[in-house]
Amino acid sequence: MRDSGIIDWLSTHSESFRFQHNAHRESATTVARHLLHRERLGEQVMFGAAALRQRCIDSDNLWELSVRMADGTEAHVGGPSFDQCLQTARATFLPSMPSALAA
Repeated sequence: MRDSGIIDWLSTHSESFRFQHNAHRESATTVARHLLHRERLGEQVMFGAAALRQRCIDSDNLWELSVRMADGTEAHVGGPSFDQCLQTARATFLPSMPSALAA
């Protein structure tokens, strides 16, 4: 079930945000090298668990959400699917926000 609550929250509580899917392919590189490059730039991509990072590397598939907050700080979260990326964003930005209810 797709959770739009985090997107609604970001729309009202951030300066801007953007999603990217497989941005590493623009540079003809691997997910592992892309993530290392992002770390070197100071743009650490956070994952809900180490296993999710590894799944992105193994599958060569990466969804990223980059958020710029009103105070100028930036945060980056990732996942092997759009839904997993949203779940990580929810856990990162809204640890007290209740999860979406399954039907």
